[in-house]
Amino acid sequence: MPLSSTQIGAIGENLLVNAVMKASDGRLSPFQPLADDDGLDVLFFDKVTGNSVAIQLKCRTVSIRKRNSEERGNVVHFQVRQATFNEARRAYLVAALFNEELTHFVATWFIPMALLPEVGKDISGKWVIRPSKAEGSADRYTPYRCLTAEELANRIIAVCESHGKPAE
Repeated sequence: MPLSSTQIGAIGENLLVNAVMKASDGRLSPFQPLADDDGLDVLFFDKVTGNSVAIQLKCRTVSIRKRNSEERGNVVHFQVRQATFNEARRAYLVAALFNEELTHFVATWFIPMALLPEVGKDISGKWVIRPSKAEGSADRYTPYRCLTAEELANRIIAVCESHGKPAE
């Protein structure tokens, strides 16, 4: 029996918090809500600045199949329900592609939630993004792509250091 999307999400959340804590040398401390009814999965508290960053995490283990093929390509499909989207809230989407064994990230994208209407497509009440995992890609999501946990942790720290202004 394959893992459910809920189980994959739970594993992804644990991988995310562990990877970011480790990559930040313990500077970022994760807090997870007891009731995830607001679309936020984890809050990273920066022990140095005292600021925090709210994260909504979306996980995938495979990319989209190439057109007319069973072969997987480089594009990954993520969607955020607009019902949980709050443009005014200072939060970020971490779209994460894991390896199929669910042991590590292949790539993550760290996107300010306020930018989802600009970079995503409005499809049936959801914001849909389809970034490429290819290192050499130059799609609209490339500025948000993190290929290592250290890069993701550094971007979260940069947001904390700028007191919540979107990181460049």
